Amino acid sequence: MKTQVWVYAAAGYNVALALFHLGFWRMFRWSEELPKLHPVNRGVMQVLNLMLMAFLLLMAAVQVLNAAELTSTPLGRLLVAGLAALWVLRAILQPLFWRTASKGTNAAFICLFMLGAGLHALAFQP
Repeated sequence: MKTQVWVYAAAGYNVALALFHLGFWRMFRWSEELPKLHPVNRGVMQVLNLMLMAFLLLMAAVQVLNAAELTSTPLGRLLVAGLAALWVLRAILQPLFWRTASKGTNAAFICLFMLGAGLHALAFQP
């Protein structure tokens, strides 16, 4: 039961990240910046962002509706471990692809993504 609490916390994290991604159009001034890209690249940026939001919400729903299975079955534990690994990978990729961002910005995002990894890892406890 204790690890299920961490599954719910990880679900909340995924919902929060999905909502954060909803703000990308305004935050990154996509109405001004995306028209500078080739139409295909402009579309790819937006579709990938929308699909990432959908994936995060799907994972949150899976976590909320199947918390017991995620902590007690091999498939569930694999999924939770995989999500933790994805957040670690995201933290590693952050400074590689955001080289022009300040060190503080990169550090903040690395901490944010490691928080996601940690929440998912806590849900993976045996």
